[in-house]
Amino acid sequence: MVPINQATIEDKLFRLNENIKFIEDVLMKSDKEILADKPLYYGLQHLLQISIEIIIDIGSHILAEKFSVNPKTYADVIVALGEKNILNQKFATEQAEMAKFRNMLVHYYDNIDDNKVLKYSRSAPEIFQIFGKAFTDFLQNK
Repeated sequence: MVPINQATIEDKLFRLNENIKFIEDVLMKSDKEILADKPLYYGLQHLLQISIEIIIDIGSHILAEKFSVNPKTYADVIVALGEKNILNQKFATEQAEMAKFRNMLVHYYDNIDDNKVLKYSRSAPEIFQIFGKAFTDFLQNK
């Protein structure tokens, strides 16, 4: 096993926290205002996608290096974080759908349900903060 690269994880967590701030700034507007401003709406989609990818990257790194676990899918990464008690297991199971949401943003961009994106974005900052705290706690206790 290779040691956990703490500096890389900390850099990714910094980016995640920055993204959370940007998402919260966008969410100061109403859904109608966000949808009317296409660059803003597409920026929001991109922030969600990148934030989810950061979470999956960090989770994959921890699972591979600390536990020699290499999940097959992005959803499996999140579930495995719960199984290894890095995340609350119930929360991890609930958030496995996050990977499917990321895939929708990446692969089905031409058929996205705007209301689903807006609904997810309203809960995303809190969800992303829970992941960030879990990763930070892991680094402090490893």
